[in-house]
Amino acid sequence: MRNPFLYGVNLLRICFLKLMYPKKLSIGFLQSFEKIRLELKGDFKVSIGNFNQSREKLYLGVSNGELKIGQHCFFNINCSITCLERIEIGNECKFGNNLVIVDHDHNFKSSSPEFISGSVKIGNNVWVGSNVTILRNSTIGDNCVIAAGSVIKGNVKSDHMVIGNVKNSRLIVNK
Repeated sequence: MRNPFLYGVNLLRICFLKLMYPKKLSIGFLQSFEKIRLELKGDFKVSIGNFNQSREKLYLGVSNGELKIGQHCFFNINCSITCLERIEIGNECKFGNNLVIVDHDHNFKSSSPEFISGSVKIGNNVWVGSNVTILRNSTIGDNCVIAAGSVIKGNVKSDHMVIGNVKNSRLIVNK
C-alpha cells in the first residue's frame, strides 16, 4: 500500500529541487516515486520523462554527469543508478529489485582513489530482472530482456534475451 505522506514529501522535494536547479534538472509530470534519494553534485544534468514510478528506495546519484530517463519506466524496490559521465535509459523500461547501474569503475591500479568512467545506454522497452548489474561502457538495444542475476559489461543487440553474463558481446550462461 502506497504511503500518501511519503509520496507528498517526495513530490515537494522534487518541486524544490526543480526550483533550485531549473537548467540542470528536468522532471516530467505525474511521477510516482516512493522513497527516492537524489544526490546531485557538481556540473550535473538530469532529465526524467513523464509517468515514471518506483516502489521504494530508488537512488539516483549524479556527480558531474548526465542522467537521462525516458517515460513510462518502472523501478522496483532498491534500485541504484550512479552516474559520473553518462547514463541514458529509454522509454517503457521495467527494472526488477536490487538493480545496480554504474557508468564507472574504481581504478584499482592507482595508489589514490580515482574512477574510470564511461557510459551506459539502455534502449526502449527493455525488461531487466532482479539482482542485475549493468557496468560502464555497456549498451542494451531495444526490446531486450535481461534475466535475473545477470551482469552486463559490453553490448547486447536489440531484440535479444540475456541469461547470465555478457562481456564484449559474448553470452556466458551460468549453470
